[in-house]
Amino acid sequence: MGRQAAQPSGRLSDDEFRELVNKARERHSISDIIGRHTQLKKRGGGRDEQVGLCPFHSERTPSFEVNDTKGTYHCWGCGAAGDAITFLVNCEGLSFRAAVETLSGDAFPVISEEERTRRKREIERASASRIALARTIWSRSIRATLDTPAGVYARSRGITIDLPPTVRFVMTPRWYDPETGEAGRDIPAMACALQDVTGAVVGVQCVFLEDGGRRKYSRPRPDGSIGKAKLSFGQIVGSALRLGPVRPHLINCEGPEDGLTLAQRLPDKSVWVTCGTAMLSRVDYPTEVRSVCFAGDNNDAGRLAVTQARDAVIAKGLIPSEAFPPADFKDWNDELRGVRA
Repeated sequence: MGRQAAQPSGRLSDDEFRELVNKARERHSISDIIGRHTQLKKRGGGRDEQVGLCPFHSERTPSFEVNDTKGTYHCWGCGAAGDAITFLVNCEGLSFRAAVETLSGDAFPVISEEERTRRKREIERASASRIALARTIWSRSIRATLDTPAGVYARSRGITIDLPPTVRFVMTPRWYDPETGEAGRDIPAMACALQDVTGAVVGVQCVFLEDGGRRKYSRPRPDGSIGKAKLSFGQIVGSALRLGPVRPHLINCEGPEDGLTLAQRLPDKSVWVTCGTAMLSRVDYPTEVRSVCFAGDNNDAGRLAVTQARDAVIAKGLIPSEAFPPADFKDWNDELRGVRA
């Protein structure tokens, strides 16, 4: 499935690759990198959070947030999100490898070891809290049989196979306040387990549902916008929804509906899923994996994500290939249902 690239000469171990990339990310404040493209200002009394006009789209009111502790950015206007590497790739047009090399050089100010240690401790504390919440949600989930809203939703998307054990049904709130412990009311959702490189569940992506599962959550907020149907909890970076076992060759795509579509279409293949476009290049693969086919969406964002993911796995020493649905369809599930773009 898909077009295959030339085989790389060698493979770094997962630990070596992660250490290389993490060191590159941690050497600088992401605000110093992004500050070359937009003016950032401190938000309130926060030490590490800054806001500015988004460099990826035209806007008059700042909706672009940067967090130095997390090393991430996110635009609430256009949805652009990522870390220092993805910013250099998306904003400056660098390849994944070139972005890592740039961050490993002296192009930006280097933060002190004391500051790096402080940030690492804060990230570890926040990460442990997020993972604990995700595991609590997953522990409450049950098998997604046909009579659950998750099963109904899958059938509405043309999915007729039995849902794998990593896709379940849960009643859970859409929001949690980590400071106060408060949470919203329970809402039905299709729960997708996100596993790290060791296979441990470290996150959950919930597809929230209405009308007994016949449609996704779509209720308006007070400001008139529509609440997101898909929300992820826990550790998202590096993890994936495994619809099949660890194998030397994997298929990787962006969303659970597409993943289930491909698993149904290709029962002899192992399909994994990331939480959205930005995470396609961020999966940590077990050492048994040798090649990955990226099954992308048929739009600019989808094709860019596949290009970035190919660069990332080549840097790891894996063999990438790519595949897209026919031009008339936006994604694989639309092709299954005959929904043309």
